[in-house]
Amino acid sequence: AQKLEQHLQIATAMIGIAKALKNKEQYDCWSAILNSIDRLGAAGMSDDEQVLDTHGQQGIIVYAPVFRHPHFDALFDKVDSTWGLEKYLFTRVGQCRLPRIRGHERVERSPRENLPPSYYQPNFLHAMDKGLVEMVAIATEETAILRCGFLYRRRSRKSLILDSSQ
Repeated sequence: AQKLEQHLQIATAMIGIAKALKNKEQYDCWSAILNSIDRLGAAGMSDDEQVLDTHGQQGIIVYAPVFRHPHFDALFDKVDSTWGLEKYLFTRVGQCRLPRIRGHERVERSPRENLPPSYYQPNFLHAMDKGLVEMVAIATEETAILRCGFLYRRRSRKSLILDSSQ
């Protein structure tokens, strides 16, 4: 639930920034991200495990839910990286951010009901059809998984530019 709240807060803040900058493209993008996060809910968030490698380096292995489409990994990486992009917008509390590594294993968890088919890992939908995993109601409308192609650049200490040129 904490990760869900964090992602909702980041997306909401970025919507406010895009609105203040009158950047409709970014406003629409972050609004769609917020909607996706809200629809996935806590069940759609990854699990984390802090590890220490053989060289004494700490890191966090991130395990995505088994049902979630892999394209959400890049979307959540973008949301997660937003914390460090603008120190003046977000205040970090607690220990410094550790490197995040995508784990190959997936977390066994049931999805929320009424997610669009595009939110699912194709193999998971097939397993539901075969009765191999718990069947949940799937939304009738299709929603594309958002892939906003933008980068952040800082022009000065106080101005954040949302650049959609990439």
